[in-house]
Order: sequence, then C-alpha cells, then structure tokens
Amino acid sequence: MADEKNIKDEEVVIEKTKDEKKGKKSKSEKKNPLQEKYDVLYNQFIRLQADFDNNKKRNASLASSMYNDGVNDAISAILPIIDSIDMAIAAQKDEEQKKGVELVKKAFLDALEKFDVEAIPADGDFNPNLHEAVMSKDDPENAGKIVQVLRTGYKRGDKVLRHTMCVVGQ
Repeated sequence: MADEKNIKDEEVVIEKTKDEKKGKKSKSEKKNPLQEKYDVLYNQFIRLQADFDNNKKRNASLASSMYNDGVNDAISAILPIIDSIDMAIAAQKDEEQKKGVELVKKAFLDALEKFDVEAIPADGDFNPNLHEAVMSKDDPENAGKIVQVLRTGYKRGDKVLRHTMCVVGQ
C-alpha cells in the first residue's frame, strides 16, 4: 500500500515537470498583465501612504518640540528681569515703593504661571537635578541641606529652566 502511494506521488511529480517543460502554466499561475501592474501600483500606494502618515506624525512632534523650546528660551530670557526686581525690592527703603515693585513682581510671576512655570522649592535637602551649589558652609546640623538661596530657580513642567543657586551646609 505504501508502494502504491509512492508510485502515485512520483507520477504526479513527473506530470508536473512535463507541464513545466512544455511551458504550460496553471490558471493560478497565469496573471493578467493589468493585474500585475495594478498589484505593483497598489503596493507603491500603500508604502507612500505609510510614509506620508509617518512624516505627518514626525512633523507634528517636531513642531510641538520647537514650540516648547521657543517658549522655554523666551522665559529663560525673562528670568533675569525677575532677579532685578528682587534686587529692587531689597534696595527699597520706602514701604509704598516697595509694595509697588512687589506688585510688578507678582504680575511677572502670574504671567509665568500661565505658561506652567513655577519656582523650584529650595527648602530641605540639596538635589543636584534642581539646585546648583556655589558655596558650602560649615554647619553640621544642616549637612547636605540648603542653608541659603542666592538665586531662585524655575522649571516649566519637568524641564528645569534655571537651577536654584544656593549655599549648602557641610
């Protein structure tokens, strides 16, 4: 029985090879030239569609990134003005003038808040990701803690725009 099956398989193989030698193609192998052209063009269309979608996503991401970088640069340019306002407040001896300058500072900070900018807290432990230690002070009770803030730092979301400049206890 196994011999009969092998013989039949061999006959089928022989018939196929005879047909191939004669150049005959089965119906599934024959293709219309228009169908072949359609298949090629359709594959090109699908690839172009995917490339276009990828390019569109990449450009949207790039535009968002460029906008955020521009806003961050503009805000970073404004931060020294707030430092100047702080110095003006410290230098004022007249309380009325001091209140006026404090209102200007508040207006600046409110405007920055609209862009999700906030001051970096400088109380407690020193964090090198948020703070910049420019000096150290011998203070065993406050070792590793911020003792004095020299310049306020700011961040926008998770991005640090300017580190807090501080003195750290040792």
